[in-house]
Amino acid sequence: MLKVPLVVTGFGHVGRAFVSLLRDKGEELRRRYGLEPEVLAVARAEGCFHTGAPLDVRHLSRGGDDWTAGNPAWREGQRATDVIAGLGPGGTLVECTVSNLRTGEPGLSYISGALRSGWNAVVASKGALVVGLPELRALAAANGVGLRFSGATAAALPTIDVGLVSLAGTRIEGIQGVLNGTSNYILTRMGEGLAYEEALKEAQDKGIAEPDPSHDVGGWDTACKILLITNACLDVAYVLADVHVRGIDGLTGEFVRTARSEGRTVKLLATAAPGRKGERWSLDVRPSVLEPTHPLYHVDGTEKGISFYTDSMGTVTVTGGRSNPRGAAAALLKDLINIHRRERASA
Repeated sequence: MLKVPLVVTGFGHVGRAFVSLLRDKGEELRRRYGLEPEVLAVARAEGCFHTGAPLDVRHLSRGGDDWTAGNPAWREGQRATDVIAGLGPGGTLVECTVSNLRTGEPGLSYISGALRSGWNAVVASKGALVVGLPELRALAAANGVGLRFSGATAAALPTIDVGLVSLAGTRIEGIQGVLNGTSNYILTRMGEGLAYEEALKEAQDKGIAEPDPSHDVGGWDTACKILLITNACLDVAYVLADVHVRGIDGLTGEFVRTARSEGRTVKLLATAAPGRKGERWSLDVRPSVLEPTHPLYHVDGTEKGISFYTDSMGTVTVTGGRSNPRGAAAALLKDLINIHRRERASA
């Protein structure tokens, strides 16, 4: 049985869902994978829960915003990077913070610090990866540790795994994706007759859309995802400014309904396409009218999907996957398992 030390940074919806999965799947992780994850610290902006011994995941998963008061495990002002450095190499950082797309912080410091300390990192937050993915991948390679970020590219929908593993030996000639469940839900409901404002409010009432939905409906969440997928699968280093972005917030219900009446559908489509004769790829996010023959035509509601266009395997499309914190947490757990599978295979 391999004990796996963990430090969780960020303890909002995704971080708590991850700890809940550890609680629910502890026996399965031991039986099927020979892994016994131990949460040694949970970091928030103000400090860490850390005693030097494994924390009780049953207590952690119940959570609450006021647990710092009187909690003997709470260390005000303690930094996750200091905890990791003190524990020594061999653990895994689970990075779930809400990070800044301009600076990548605080996740960028957490991830780089963990990699330098000989820790693997599994990442759900996008900011650090958008800002510094090439440097972080180089840092992981230099220290002989793993860096995985399935949860940052479409929650539970497999994207990078497909591009890097399932399509090994092919040449990827294009990528298209419906990568944001919130926007897709709004467009689906607009096609069914709602105005944009009505569909957005319904999505917010159901907890699908955030109170401030601009990141989703403005296309920026989708832009981050297609950027990360392209950089990871093609081993390139584009930046967010390379992505041409137009969201759905300017669409009218009439436009969406007209497309539907003609047997077509409107999706917020992310596209990565190669330039001519070795020129740079173009990265684009925009509302697009899809014909029934398009592989992503039937991706409706909060569902997501991705299509890879290849030279030798044809078009490979994957759809589905939960668009919620548990789906993102499941992607983190998958990455954790696969990092240790690889370590064992190479041992």
